[in-house]
Amino acid sequence: MNVKFLHIPKTAGTSIRSFLARFFLSRHICPAIDNKQLRTLPIEQLRSYRMFSGHFHWKSLDQIEGPSFTFSVLREPVARILSFYFFLRAVAANKDPRALATPQMFGIKAASVLPPDDFFCGGAGQHMDDLFDNFYTFYFASRSFGARGPMRARQVSESRLLSKAHRNLDLLDGLYTTDDLDLLQEDIVDAFGRRGIGRWGALRSRLSPLPAMNLNNREGDFASRVAELRLLGATNRTFDRINEMTRLDNALWKEQFGHRPPSRFG
Repeated sequence: MNVKFLHIPKTAGTSIRSFLARFFLSRHICPAIDNKQLRTLPIEQLRSYRMFSGHFHWKSLDQIEGPSFTFSVLREPVARILSFYFFLRAVAANKDPRALATPQMFGIKAASVLPPDDFFCGGAGQHMDDLFDNFYTFYFASRSFGARGPMRARQVSESRLLSKAHRNLDLLDGLYTTDDLDLLQEDIVDAFGRRGIGRWGALRSRLSPLPAMNLNNREGDFASRVAELRLLGATNRTFDRINEMTRLDNALWKEQFGHRPPSRFG
């Protein structure tokens, strides 16, 4: 059986990919981690892999036939946006100024040089808006990245967007939150930890469980991130915009994880 991990940015994906790799031989792990890399691999080569983990169009993985465990992990919508924003600023701080000036780094540079009000209210460019603005809804409604612009151009109604997103979410074999990684670990061990290298992976899971890995987790709590954003000059414009950027995603979150109310500012 294959595993297909639909990695949403800033949802513990680095840790999850590392954890998954314990259960497969290296030759069975697809090296691609995004759509651009995936497109360079011939279909015959793709079909030789069993583990797929990356920022992929979900529909691109349809060409990988056979039984599979397809799953994704979500993070509380407002917390994801705050994490993403400060991640971009951290990346920018470690980049050479010449590299930061290249066109492909525009969004990352914008996070570092623009005041929060300007960044969140239109200054980051369409690519960043596609990754921030109700990303869960547009991704799962279309099963692809970058769907926000085309779907808005076609004037797809919000009710239809949410209906399509819910319908596609129901097709997943597993949907988890960043706070439920213990449940994900149980399901991975159950599906892939019974024989061969998988048994070794299951043993390692007892010694080094997925929830404890947190490879990219150096963040403060929610309140400290809000305070930091205010120190950077964020006004109600920023917080109102983030509320709007998570409005549809909050509806999805509430439907899927109603025991954990989504956050809002104000």
